Amino acid sequence: MKNPIVALLLAAGTAFAGSPAKEVIPPPPAPEPSLWQWFAGASAGYLIDAEELMFHGHIGVDTPYDWGGWRSAIFLEVGYAETDTSAAIVDPSITAAVVTTPLVSEFSFVPVTLNFKLEREIAPNLNFYIGAGAGVAFTEFEGYANYAFFTDPYISDSDEVFCAQIFTGLNYDVTESFELYGGARWIYLDDSSFSGAPFSGLADIDSDFLVEGGLRFNF
Repeated sequence: MKNPIVALLLAAGTAFAGSPAKEVIPPPPAPEPSLWQWFAGASAGYLIDAEELMFHGHIGVDTPYDWGGWRSAIFLEVGYAETDTSAAIVDPSITAAVVTTPLVSEFSFVPVTLNFKLEREIAPNLNFYIGAGAGVAFTEFEGYANYAFFTDPYISDSDEVFCAQIFTGLNYDVTESFELYGGARWIYLDDSSFSGAPFSGLADIDSDFLVEGGLRFNF
């Protein structure tokens, strides 16, 4: 009785020993993280000379290039601001005296700039940044003067001019994907060509300083 069982066990062992081992396929390697990291953000600030609010939104990418310990980024930014002005004017072609009825105007501009930024860590999670950008500003002017001798007291015109900016500040990495920043920037706009004197003298911002705070998300 025992011999047939022993024979069966020996035969089974021989069969398993003779079967080829299954090939183990290693899992594919994990993809390397991209050195180009996209980000988007927004800010709100205050124009010092114009005494008005200004807002910005941007989207860009951190580059893999190192500039002597400085990280670099390129981003596209769009801003918006408007100023309201009420003033009396002196125009010898109209009158030799100051016109006491106020001339009211509104000037708005939307700068669209391509910017380059350098950033360096100065403390854990705290970074210093500096950069510059240039582009075009879409400007619009509306004015009104209630003078009976004006054929049309309403003036409205628009223009596109060159603009540039320099900015600097600090940002703090709250998490790997979220940061807060604050700083200042100098904004320059070429003169806009608006028709309808005497409004044109009030229809421009040559340059101004902006203090701002914002947030940014890293993808």
